[in-house]
Parts: sequence; structure tokens; C-alpha cells
Amino acid sequence: MENLEIKAAPAPWALMGSGYIILLKMSGDFVETEGFVPESLKGSFAGGFGTVMYVDYTYSDAGPYQEILFIPGMFSFTTGRYFSITRIFVSTMESVVNGQNNWGIPKEVAQFEYERPGRSVERIRIIKDGSAAAELTFRSYNLRLPVTTSLVPPAWRTLAHHHEGKTYLTTPMARGSISPARLVNCNIKRSLFPDFTKGRIISAFKVPRFYMVFPKARII
Repeated sequence: MENLEIKAAPAPWALMGSGYIILLKMSGDFVETEGFVPESLKGSFAGGFGTVMYVDYTYSDAGPYQEILFIPGMFSFTTGRYFSITRIFVSTMESVVNGQNNWGIPKEVAQFEYERPGRSVERIRIIKDGSAAAELTFRSYNLRLPVTTSLVPPAWRTLAHHHEGKTYLTTPMARGSISPARLVNCNIKRSLFPDFTKGRIISAFKVPRFYMVFPKARII
């Protein structure tokens, strides 16, 4: 009955905000056993770079919200190889319901806490069902570089998710700026979120500002 009270926010969405990106390389064994891969994707991990993202959306078509997500890499689908989010927490039910309905993204609701213990240091804590699922502390630097996904081939930025017997494909676009950053501390509860520190952390970036469009999904 709770979903009946959620206002529908159909795609496309325009989103603005800030956040952090961690680029990773994960082993296939880790992804299969601890990556929260849904049954429909078991055995289809195809490698590639993974990512953890923390995002503070100051604007979206479903209202402001925060999220943390894990993409272990690419998976083989019947139509090709695509990135897929296997674990994602967001701070509002509006984002959960509409994210599932629009793009098949397996969102779950959690609480987010934010601290700024230093001038260039930010700490994010995610609470799921009363337990701390993850706590990430970042240090960022002043250099800013403009970025845009228009330089990235669509196939490399398409997301695919299975949901209720269908496959949802969507190719978001974004533009903004990034700054060098470093993950200075990380605590993960493995039963709630993938302990990505078991993989190789390649780099981290702060995204001080971005604009993104999530288009309507192609449903197969």
C-alpha cells in the first residue's frame, strides 16, 4: 500500500548535484560471491572497470535525495555487454519506487548521514535497518577539470537491469567537473554492502557539480 502514496515521476529525469566516484577493478570470484549479483546475472560477469558512487542529488524529478551504488563491471546480456548496478541505497522511497519502475534499478531505502570534519574532508555514513552499512571518508583537492559523457561511446555508458522478467537498457548523459580525491578511510559491513576494498582501487574523484539526464529505458 505504501507504493500507492508515491507520486509517479516517469522518465526522462533531469538531475543535478555533487558526489564522489571510486574506480575499481574487482575479481570475478568476489563479484560472484560478495557482489550482490542477482540470480538472473549469476555467471555472466564479463569484467571491466567497476565503480562505487556516492551522489547527493540536489534536484531530480523525484525530488532531492542521496544514493550510494556499486557497479562491479560489465555483464553479458542477450543483446550485448553492459554495466549493471548490483547494490544501491537511496534516501527516499520516491527514488526507490520510480527508479525500479523507470529503469529496473534495484534501489533500496536507507538513511544517510553527512559530516565535514575538515576543510577538504567529507564523511558519509549509510545506515540500513539500524546498522552502519558503509562509512566513507574522502579528501579532495582544488583542481577542477571539465568532463562530459558526450566523448564516451554509448555502449560504454549503457546500464542494463533485469526487473520483473524484462531487461531495461538506458544510456544516461552527464556533464560537469571533477577534482582529484582520495578515499582516506572506509568501513563496510559485508552483509549489507560489497566490501570493494578487497578489489584494486584505481582512483577516486570528487564531482563538485554535475548535470545529468536519465532517458526513458528501452525495455526488452
